[in-house]
Amino acid sequence: MATAAPPVPEPNDMDCSVCHEQYVQPKLLPCGHLLCHHCLLSWLQSQDQALCPLCRCAIMDPEERGQKSWQDVADGFPTDLAMADLVVAHRLLKQSHSCCMCEEAAASCLCLTCGDLFCETCRKLHLKQKMARNHTVEDLTSLTADKVAGSQHAACAVHGDKTTELFCPTHGESICQLCATSRHRSCPEVKDMQDKVKDARAVLAELAVTLTEGEARLDKAIQQLDTHMAETEKQTKKAVAEIEAVCARLEKSVQDCRHRLNALAHSACSDVKEAVTETKTCMLHRRGMLTSHKHVVQRVQEAKNCDTVSTMTPVMQTRVGNLDCSATLPSGAKVVSKVTVVIDAEAVTRIEKELSVLGQTKVMSADLDFGPVTAFCFHDNHGKNIVLSNNKQAAERRGSGNNGGIVVASQPMMTNMLYEVILDRRVAAIIDYLWTGATTTPPEALTLPSAAGGWPSAVVINDSSVVVNGRQMVKSNVGRKLFNLPEKSRVGVMLDKKRSLHLYINGDDQGEAAPSLPDPCFTFFDILGPYRQITALPVRRIP
Repeated sequence: MATAAPPVPEPNDMDCSVCHEQYVQPKLLPCGHLLCHHCLLSWLQSQDQALCPLCRCAIMDPEERGQKSWQDVADGFPTDLAMADLVVAHRLLKQSHSCCMCEEAAASCLCLTCGDLFCETCRKLHLKQKMARNHTVEDLTSLTADKVAGSQHAACAVHGDKTTELFCPTHGESICQLCATSRHRSCPEVKDMQDKVKDARAVLAELAVTLTEGEARLDKAIQQLDTHMAETEKQTKKAVAEIEAVCARLEKSVQDCRHRLNALAHSACSDVKEAVTETKTCMLHRRGMLTSHKHVVQRVQEAKNCDTVSTMTPVMQTRVGNLDCSATLPSGAKVVSKVTVVIDAEAVTRIEKELSVLGQTKVMSADLDFGPVTAFCFHDNHGKNIVLSNNKQAAERRGSGNNGGIVVASQPMMTNMLYEVILDRRVAAIIDYLWTGATTTPPEALTLPSAAGGWPSAVVINDSSVVVNGRQMVKSNVGRKLFNLPEKSRVGVMLDKKRSLHLYINGDDQGEAAPSLPDPCFTFFDILGPYRQITALPVRRIP
């Protein structure tokens, strides 16, 4: 597969991010960034944590340092020789040089074959020499750093005036012809440097393809995440709009209820006010009549004429006797009563409670396909007879007895992804079992049982049944093939889109073991029987 040549760094790309000068012995960090050797050493000595100054990735694990000094640590990182060559070539092109032959005129060209600088006159003389007729000489103004760096030939470490044309695989050294006939005469094989370079370039081409494909996968994953984020934003706006619409409806209902209750209260009070007003009017009229007759009685009482007093007295007796001097309600008057608007407190409380729990979020697994996934690893919380290795992807059972062999995945399961292990080793003549399943408790919070058979908060698949939460045993043929599996068998579990748990043996679906498991779930494996090792395989998507 053809790959494009990597871009040649611009001058600014040749500057160290610490000293801001061109690299001197550039050291390659684990994250891929470069630092000058002396800058790396100074940086490591001045920092509490060994982090890259550009991306803050760990330069090294403190446990890996051991008793090493910072000098040894800095020396241990590989030197980017390609960048070092480019820096040297760039400096060469930027400097002013004299012709190597006449030593008077300024150099205007460089012989890429022998590395000498010439003025224009000496250039012609150089190319007329028999040994230099096939040399490539180019103007300094047209040369680039990468071209100069590519033309340089490594000098032999022993014979400095000789170039390395051969490679000794036995000693891993680039050597000259003289070394091959002297120091390396007894070596079984000495390869031509061009063959070595050809092999190295083939390896580099494969590495470039691997990195390019990795970049493509990550670009695809990032694009999917961006799409997922955009979809999430869209769903958020839609959800907010729906919430606003629902709340607007609820607010309208509350306003309508407020207006209705207010109208009800005003209406009820209006009837009372009308009755009170009518009764009051009747009583005011009655009081007016009493007041008028009182004034008449007072005038008669104060009259001087005896005939007037004697004549009016019986008249007023009759008139006052016919008047109603009581404070009783007049006949036919409306009954006056108090009106109270009763609010159902229980109904209000119920509505408030229902409003507080109104709505819910439903989380669905995103249908993202990031391509190949690396193997999952086991958590440090495991059975007492388990030893983890290979970056916690291999679990070996040691010790006697059938208990203490549980290992749990450190990552939660994703839907439609197969979490699979391979049975690396078993002991002949010993009947081995392998139980598997899923637990709903994160591994760091688990109290592991000695064996998975009666495990609460877990679905355990064995060769004859499915045990749910340590109590419910369902007779099932799903795990019938788990009995006495041969070496190199593959066993795995998968959650489908409905979060039902499936068992897989050697890539074949054995059927559904348990439906509707909650999120999160963590797969586990219980190694029953001594001296067996399992290794986690790359997680892969099941269509």
